[in-house]
Amino acid sequence: MAADSMVQLVSYLAAQRPYEIVGTPESEWVDFKSVPPEGPYDLSTDKGKFELAKDVAAFSNAGGGLLVCGFKARKKQTELYEVAEKVTPFDKKLVDSTKYKDIITEYVRPLLRVKFFWYDHPEGDSKASGHYFVIEVPALPEADRWAMVTRGITDNGQFIKNSWTVPIRNGDTTAFLPQGEVYRLLNDGLRARRGADASVPAPTTDRVRTREDLRAALGMEDTPVLFFQSVPDRPRGLVPGMYADGGLRDILSNQDTLRGSHAFNWASAYTRPESREGGLLLADAPRRGLLVDSDGAVTGAASATAEMLGWAMERYNDGGGARRISVFVLTEITLEYFRLVDQHVLPLVDSAWTHRIVASDFSRSPGRVLAPGDDPTFPFWGSPQPATSDNWNHTWTALGDPERDAYEALRHIYALFGLDVTANPFIDADRVSTAKLSEKK
Repeated sequence: MAADSMVQLVSYLAAQRPYEIVGTPESEWVDFKSVPPEGPYDLSTDKGKFELAKDVAAFSNAGGGLLVCGFKARKKQTELYEVAEKVTPFDKKLVDSTKYKDIITEYVRPLLRVKFFWYDHPEGDSKASGHYFVIEVPALPEADRWAMVTRGITDNGQFIKNSWTVPIRNGDTTAFLPQGEVYRLLNDGLRARRGADASVPAPTTDRVRTREDLRAALGMEDTPVLFFQSVPDRPRGLVPGMYADGGLRDILSNQDTLRGSHAFNWASAYTRPESREGGLLLADAPRRGLLVDSDGAVTGAASATAEMLGWAMERYNDGGGARRISVFVLTEITLEYFRLVDQHVLPLVDSAWTHRIVASDFSRSPGRVLAPGDDPTFPFWGSPQPATSDNWNHTWTALGDPERDAYEALRHIYALFGLDVTANPFIDADRVSTAKLSEKK
């Protein structure tokens, strides 16, 4: 067994079912701590104080999370992340929650409303006894980021005065904000204070790691891929009802598509969404896949091959090897993405959203091409134009209207090929026409 969300993990502890948690991988929302004689964190040392402050700040800079003390985690050769493999409940006297609170208050900025909880191990268990200590860390709103630790640490575990660091939870590990990014943020803050950029909102973080994870899960590392990505500007933590009846898992399993699951959309007749780090993965390799993060952010990947975006275009590929993109397939899968995300995901998070498209490896040999007009008929209208970039990355503020957001996506995609979006026959003014697309069935 394993817990697939913060809510489920806490429910197992509250119900005194800790063994159900064994097998849960560490992730962006959970970190397990075994308990040596001095407790989960040795607060008598600088290193222990730094580790506590670092772990709390890192989770607050992500989507929030749980520090669960009383489980031993280990990474096996066959697994990507450390996994809880053993329960190790302990005596409450090993943790002074007041000292924990004081350390966080002293060394983490801004102040965070961290919560502490104790859970009992079931009585009568001959294998173990004691309690579990859980630190619940809230997500820091995007407008208030970043949380920082007000001390650095030396290799031998001593505090460095007049130093600081910005940790970020990255999968099952902690990374630190690079110096270049810190410099940019400081300059942005100075310009905003002077009034130069006061009206410009902070940019939404580009979730490169999420795209890489989805690409790897689909086995598309060597395949040109078109990514769609939608991220709330101010994440609110775990999306409610992710796994509930009628929630996102059910919506992904029973998508309301224009032409059924065998058409060019994000539904699958063969696989069901699986839980993944508090979110959902719907994989239909090697054609496409969807990944929903625990905070509601969505990433879609469609292969630019004959299995998806180049469907039925093989006979029109030139002798030099350039691969043609189907206008109809590109338009349908784009519209279907925004029909799903705008209608069912955006309403779950009270925030403005940013949509993004990324065309990866489109100009890499043999290259991808797109032509004005509809898919090839005789006579051809226009000639195919090659992709001009291997990393085409553009964003816009989500409009919440699937036809208009699909138009914005296609406007950016067509520009990659040196084409105007009006060359797409399914465009009607500033939107993709569902009616025109349906006529093509």
